[in-house]
Amino acid sequence: MMAFLIRLARRFPPSPETEGKRHGVSLQTRRLLWQLRHMLLALSVGVALFCALQCVALATATRHAVVAARDLDAGLVIATSDVEMVEMPDHDALRHALGRPDNAVGLVTQTRIEKGDILLITDVSELPPIPEHHTVIDVRLGLGQHSFPIGTVVELRSAQACTGDARASPDGCVVSGHAVVMAQPRLDGTGSTVTPMAMSAAEALQVLGAQEHGTLIAARGAS
Repeated sequence: MMAFLIRLARRFPPSPETEGKRHGVSLQTRRLLWQLRHMLLALSVGVALFCALQCVALATATRHAVVAARDLDAGLVIATSDVEMVEMPDHDALRHALGRPDNAVGLVTQTRIEKGDILLITDVSELPPIPEHHTVIDVRLGLGQHSFPIGTVVELRSAQACTGDARASPDGCVVSGHAVVMAQPRLDGTGSTVTPMAMSAAEALQVLGAQEHGTLIAARGAS
């Protein structure tokens, strides 16, 4: 646009009446050039103002993110009161953040999350479905037994002699060959640490009977 106006101004030749005058430019042409200069100046100011506003808009762009409304322990199923939405300056680091509370409710925390921390998609996971014909029971594991991520399939072993359908192995009596971790360990009413796991009804009976005589050992099993 600016280049067009400059070329337009140069297309006006000197008038016959002012051919021999200084600069050879008529009053009409000088007025037109003056108007064009002012138009170019106004256009330049407008472009500069637009660029400045764009820079300000980019610098102040915001994004919604979900943060913890309180301290959340690992293995917790997130409820509506556990999270809240805040608005903060946009940043590439927020591309993995949950954008709405609805996206977080019902998910399970994979790590401990402090109050005010942003919830990332790597911090939560979906609650694993209970397999068909399976039941969920609290399993008491031995002291020092590390916890497993939710959804992990484990094999449960007992140091006691095998009974019923339990399978003997070099590492102990296998009372459950396919138990799915459903939540992080917690304390039960007696103060013991238990881990909710899903397994078949037959294996659940074996596990409940075995842990009456001692704690169990869990090892990763086949998915």
